[in-house]
Amino acid sequence: MLPLTEKELEKLVNNFEPRVVPKKTILVQAGKAADEIYYLRSGCIRLYYLKEGVDISAYFFTEKMFAGAYDSFITQTPSRHYLETTEDSEIRSISYPSFQRLLREYPELNAVVRKILEERFVDLHNLFTSQILDSPEERYQNLMTHRPDLLNRIPQHQLATFLGVTPVSLSRIRSRISKK
Repeated sequence: MLPLTEKELEKLVNNFEPRVVPKKTILVQAGKAADEIYYLRSGCIRLYYLKEGVDISAYFFTEKMFAGAYDSFITQTPSRHYLETTEDSEIRSISYPSFQRLLREYPELNAVVRKILEERFVDLHNLFTSQILDSPEERYQNLMTHRPDLLNRIPQHQLATFLGVTPVSLSRIRSRISKK
């Protein structure tokens, strides 16, 4: 999934601290600056927003992905969203000061980080564009094609908010697609 060589990935991730995190652990809380970024060895992390008491899923990070509230981490300003584990997860984490030190000590890692951020930018741009241009059914079919692992790992109500529909609408979409 990542556009990195094994050597690049190993050099970067070996500087992260290993942790095992139980399901439903909040890693980043809205209103607080993100002080770490993560690499997932196993498990799933959900990025979501709270609006008027309703949580809205924006992204799901899974194995071999870097996860974080990047805007908050980079600017060290309060996050507008939450990061929460949706499964027991094995992660590696690095703090903001350690990450900055790592980039100073190994300037060649700047190119590696750029590759990671470029990939995430493209992913998020495609999601944003899909929310504007695609129907809910097209968004679901895109999810089936590009992230099929999420369909059995994520509760239906979280998938529904990720797709911008209600759980009832998602159920109808699934039913229509299964009949085709």
